[in-house]
Amino acid sequence: MLTLSAIILNYKDPELTARSVQALLESAQAINVKAQVVVVDNSATETAESLKKLLGDDITLIENRENQGFSRANNQGMEVATGDYILLLNNDAFVNSETLHMGLNYLDNHEKCGVWSPKLVGLDDKFQVSCARLPSLRGLIAEYIQFKNLDWYPDLEKWNEPTDVGNVVGAFMLFRRKLLDEVGMLDEDYFFNVEDVDYCKRIHEAGYEVIYDPRYSVVHIGGASQPGKWVNDPYMHKNRKIYFKKNHGAVQGIIAGLVIWTGLNMRRFMMWRAGEL
Repeated sequence: MLTLSAIILNYKDPELTARSVQALLESAQAINVKAQVVVVDNSATETAESLKKLLGDDITLIENRENQGFSRANNQGMEVATGDYILLLNNDAFVNSETLHMGLNYLDNHEKCGVWSPKLVGLDDKFQVSCARLPSLRGLIAEYIQFKNLDWYPDLEKWNEPTDVGNVVGAFMLFRRKLLDEVGMLDEDYFFNVEDVDYCKRIHEAGYEVIYDPRYSVVHIGGASQPGKWVNDPYMHKNRKIYFKKNHGAVQGIIAGLVIWTGLNMRRFMMWRAGEL
């Protein structure tokens, strides 16, 4: 029997987490997969008791006394994972049995696949962009200064075959456990955001593919646009500078920082002029 360890983080929303866990367990049971679910609670014990009541005794629960961030909390889960396959799953993502079955089957039949990820859709079935090219300075300049996004695939919504992409988002990342022996775990220098991009780059560097498979989908509540959120994100811009420094050296790290600083201030000035600040 195939064994799967699913790592799901909770942050102050035990009901949503419990729904995600239930969907995962039902899907695993439907395809005869033995599932170990590890829930890591980053709520500083605020919701620990509610989680225990909602999840039951069959779920492994790790309680953090303070928010450890996305990378560290997922690593905590992977440290106790026992399955042949590992799934990093957001608590606002709901797995169906067909997608889980086909993801495991794809990994089983494609040795060069490092990580497999399906299409993400909202509750309204609306398409969500969930993969991109790996970041480049040219792409960074376009995004921050020219208000363009060169790192996205312009025809992504029309794809209908599994494709090796630069990176996929961390809402659903399925891979063999043995990948950890070659690539390691998530980089804990990233508290939240960009850690999934960094991990996909390391997977590519180890000689594996990062597969985005639009034939199958997972419902994901997140991804809704929120005005001002991008500009004021407390982690994204800092972590992008870390990414360039780690992966491309100090000079590109400095250039990335200047581009990001300039772009953010341009946007803040525009928002101020429009009365949005």
